Amino acid sequence: MAKRAKGPAKAPSERTGLTGAISRHPAGVVGGLVGLAAAGTAAGVAASRKGRGKAAALSDELPGPEHTEAEFRADDPLGQAARVADRTALVQADDGVLLAVEEIGPAKAPLTVVFVHGYTLSMACWAFQRRTLAAELATANGHRPQARLVFYDQRGHGSSARGRSENSTIEQLARDLSAVLEARVPRGPVVLVGHSMGGMTIMGLAALRPELFGSKVVGVTLMSTSSGNLANLDFGLPSLLTRVRAAVLPVAAWTMRRRPAIAERTRRMAADVVSAVTRSLSFADGDVDPALGHYVDAMIAGTPVDVIAEFYPAIAGLDHTGSLEPLRQIPTLVLSGDKDKLIPKEHSERLVELLPEAQFVVVPDSGHMVLLEKPDEVSSALTALLRRVGTVAPRERVG
Repeated sequence: MAKRAKGPAKAPSERTGLTGAISRHPAGVVGGLVGLAAAGTAAGVAASRKGRGKAAALSDELPGPEHTEAEFRADDPLGQAARVADRTALVQADDGVLLAVEEIGPAKAPLTVVFVHGYTLSMACWAFQRRTLAAELATANGHRPQARLVFYDQRGHGSSARGRSENSTIEQLARDLSAVLEARVPRGPVVLVGHSMGGMTIMGLAALRPELFGSKVVGVTLMSTSSGNLANLDFGLPSLLTRVRAAVLPVAAWTMRRRPAIAERTRRMAADVVSAVTRSLSFADGDVDPALGHYVDAMIAGTPVDVIAEFYPAIAGLDHTGSLEPLRQIPTLVLSGDKDKLIPKEHSERLVELLPEAQFVVVPDSGHMVLLEKPDEVSSALTALLRRVGTVAPRERVG
């Protein structure tokens, strides 16, 4: 078969995608930006949920407002089909940081499901699961609601406040999750669902408060996450870019922490690079719906670069392989995309080795942001876990 004749090489300004973006920037800047984008997406992507149920009062629940079109983010992939909160609240962490919380479903539902998002993410990442599970489990609609859904923003993310830089640790995130459980789910039973750094937070809670697992916490999902050994990931990048990233990342991280204004300007200057890298690392399909790509871009832009830098050492130095014993007592779901470049599925396979009774779901043709890329498969797997827990039965008609 004859090879297709090659046309004249395109000028850098004519190239598109990741290759075109890289060709328009000097190698050093690209290396730093690849490192910055990889750090910012190594365990998730960012979100800032403007105008959708921001926290309104300390600790006590408040009724949801009348829902209007103005409440929905313009870039939300669900638009007006998105599910707004029934209640919003703030929970105070042990160091005084206020964490934004949103809830759907009756406060006295027989089961509570708490969703814990990833590094540089916010509760907005659960948009599809929020809509689907709210309709199936947490809405009356002539049926008895079977669950309450609780979403919160981790410190420094979304609508939650920032803490001191020295508290940007997985242990502190675990204490924050403990505070959310004590304030919003004082009795249980509760199922914890964590994506990426959210899964690490749950593992941190198992180390911090193992007595909760099997008594109050009756089920866990660890999605696109790892128990450790993340420092040397190549993010699926070519070897040259990986070497450049490794050399430049320490400088980029220092700049992000010490000179955030400069880092923010650099990020804006090369927005096309950050966007191309983000989409390449977050999704398996290069032809992913542009609306999702824009959504992820908006998420990344919503997290300050110094917050990204402050949490990065906690991710890179993670080791929770010895913290999993409490999870062996309860139904556990481990889920991964088969083409995850950020936390490859081998990390999920390692979790299953350590948790031999866990259900293992590998979602085909999906990347790190499997919860956005294949939302139906993720929601189905979560519903199956709730059935296994035994507190969610097939729908019963009221009356």
